[in-house]
Amino acid sequence: MIVPFLNFAGRAAEAIAFYESVFTVDNKQMFLFDAMPAEMRTAFLPVAEDFVVHAEMDVNGTRVWIGDSTQPVAPGEMVSIAVPLPTVEKVVEVFDRLKEGGKALMAPEPTFYSPMMGTVQDRFGVIWHTICQEEL
Repeated sequence: MIVPFLNFAGRAAEAIAFYESVFTVDNKQMFLFDAMPAEMRTAFLPVAEDFVVHAEMDVNGTRVWIGDSTQPVAPGEMVSIAVPLPTVEKVVEVFDRLKEGGKALMAPEPTFYSPMMGTVQDRFGVIWHTICQEEL
């Protein structure tokens, strides 16, 4: 399964509220910056307290991930693809394969919401988030 990932530059919470008013939204989960462990916050500074680190919700029956980016996000560059994977090893393997001819945007590392997550832009310009779905 692959999951569309919508990236915003500080407006994810506003976008989520808007989409909730337009579509049928179920099973929403949202992780805000102010809920992150203190030792992980430095990777995201400076951001607002309502910065959305990660959100997931079903929009008209399709799982969508949403988050704020610490980098500028231009219109038309807001959609990337998330790939939930079963193990840490698989995250690293898929990340490394996608990186061939592309570039690492965030090397695979543990996060507070996943044992391993990395972001890579492949040789065609597509941005992929490889993320482990096993329990922390």
